Amino acid sequence: MGIESDNLQNAEGNEKKVKSLQNLESTYNKDSHKEDSIDGLDSEKSKENLSIEEITIPEKDYESLSLDKLIDELKYLIGQYPVHLIGENINSLRDIFSKKFDEYETERKQKFINDGGEELSYQPDLFLKNKFNSAYHDYKTKLNSYYKEQELSEQNNLNKRVQIIEELKDLYTTPMESISTFFKKFRDIKERWHNAGKIPKSKAGDIFKTYFHHLDNAHEFIKLNKELEELDYAHNLEQRKAIISRAEELTTEPSVQKALNELQYLHKLWKEQAEPVAEEFRESTWQEFKAITQKIHERKSELFEKINEEQQVNLEKKKAIISQLKSIVSAENQDHSFWQNNVKKIEELREAFFTTGRIPKEVSSDTWSIFKNLLHEINNKKNTFYKDLKKIQQENLKKKNDLLEISKVNKDSEDWDVALNLYKKIQNEWKNIGHVPRKYSDKLWDEFRQNCNYFFNRYKLRNNKINEEWTENLKRKQKLLDEILSFSAADKDEALNKINEYSIQWNSIDKVPRENMNINKEFNLAIKNLIKKFDIDKNIIDEIQLNIKVENYKQSKDNKKLDEDLRKMRKQIQDLGHEIVQLENNLSFFSNANQDNPLLQNTLNNIETKKTKLEDLKQTYSKLINLNLSESNSNYETDENISKETETE
Repeated sequence: MGIESDNLQNAEGNEKKVKSLQNLESTYNKDSHKEDSIDGLDSEKSKENLSIEEITIPEKDYESLSLDKLIDELKYLIGQYPVHLIGENINSLRDIFSKKFDEYETERKQKFINDGGEELSYQPDLFLKNKFNSAYHDYKTKLNSYYKEQELSEQNNLNKRVQIIEELKDLYTTPMESISTFFKKFRDIKERWHNAGKIPKSKAGDIFKTYFHHLDNAHEFIKLNKELEELDYAHNLEQRKAIISRAEELTTEPSVQKALNELQYLHKLWKEQAEPVAEEFRESTWQEFKAITQKIHERKSELFEKINEEQQVNLEKKKAIISQLKSIVSAENQDHSFWQNNVKKIEELREAFFTTGRIPKEVSSDTWSIFKNLLHEINNKKNTFYKDLKKIQQENLKKKNDLLEISKVNKDSEDWDVALNLYKKIQNEWKNIGHVPRKYSDKLWDEFRQNCNYFFNRYKLRNNKINEEWTENLKRKQKLLDEILSFSAADKDEALNKINEYSIQWNSIDKVPRENMNINKEFNLAIKNLIKKFDIDKNIIDEIQLNIKVENYKQSKDNKKLDEDLRKMRKQIQDLGHEIVQLENNLSFFSNANQDNPLLQNTLNNIETKKTKLEDLKQTYSKLINLNLSESNSNYETDENISKETETE
């Protein structure tokens, strides 16, 4: 008996992991004294009575969650798991939430101050914090209720066990009604004791010691009655055979872990409800049960091998997840599109890591650290990108507001050429600026587009008006051209006066439509024919043309056009001076050539032609630069300076 007790003491294990068995023993029937066996101990019942200690709360990287997600996780844990098992997770959530909320508030306050707000006027946003605190308060309330219920339950169980001890004491100290009644009560007491539940730790030692004291006394009482002892031995032997039979079935149980758990329970049952038995069966039944126990324990290696295989598969899966996360971390061009496309993928990889299952303990910590650090690095990169993007978008917002203001100020401008170039320029700049915060984007674009459309509509209407004016100018020029073509003069002087008059009239008429520009060539041809017809000297004509040009400038008072024509003329004078110098330098190539050499003659003629043109330009420039139109003359060099520069070159 002592040997069995020593071995059984080691087999008990954690009581929380032991399933209760209903009706393992039945009381003796008055007629047959037959007992029920423990065949009801099947796999389904074991599954239904899974102990709380076997519940596993998945690991999660709380650092990577937003404030909203942390609140959701807190509520999920409270609603999904026994409240007394989630303390470590809850404390971790609380610390991380506090840290993230402080960072959020610090950034929000700094933005408020940067936007011009007074520090003393800042109001913190406590919505999320209050929401978290409310959920945390629910957890504390639920936890307190759990401990109160546990305390009350343990006290009730203590009262039950005290009552059971009293009944056990009365059973062997009071006269026995009958053997069947005695055994019925005895088995009922043992069954109720077995199922009585936890009691306060401070009372457990004394209560169990008292119970087993009276249990031993009850067994001693049974020994005094031979018939009673034989019935007790027979009942206990039946229980041992039932336990052995069930243990034998466990040797073929597919789940090794389930077999080990149930074997642990059978050893506890052996100690509590299968002792004592007759001397001739005591050692043999124990050895049989012990051999089966050893056989089941030998299956541990099978279990460990299977667990190791599963953990190796899980390790490879987690390595693959880590590899994908590393490729995301090291990817180039991590722009907005990159993060939009990978946010969902990162979340899927994260969830896959947590649901993959356990891996070998020796690499578990390192693998978790690598995974967690990668997630932190990804989050830091993403947050830094969007923080920088926010700054860039604020800069873009300022630029677009500046362009919007320009479009407002100039939309009614009538300086058409300048305004047209301006609007083309700001439209191009707008396209190249880039994104602004979404809440401003549509509003800004709509207003900018309206201003641009307003100007271009005005410009279009203005062009229509100009086209009408140009059409009218065409009619006037055509009428004048018809008059020139039909003109007939008596002598050269009359022809000269008419040419002068026609030129003044023609130049006083403004532009014509682009497609009718040839009418100017027709006019020039008609004048040339008149000059040729009356043999008028070219210098006289040039003088007339110059006087007409001067007169046009005086009448129009267009300083800008005069300045532009002078600039172009000065450029022509400089270019001609360079060309003449280059041609004169080229004469050195003809030092040994005859004077009648065609190339030499062509070069000399070319030099003479350019010098004549240069002289004409200088005279024209000299006359125009001295026109008393505006102070714009000061922007140009005098005729003498140009002449000197040309001579030097």
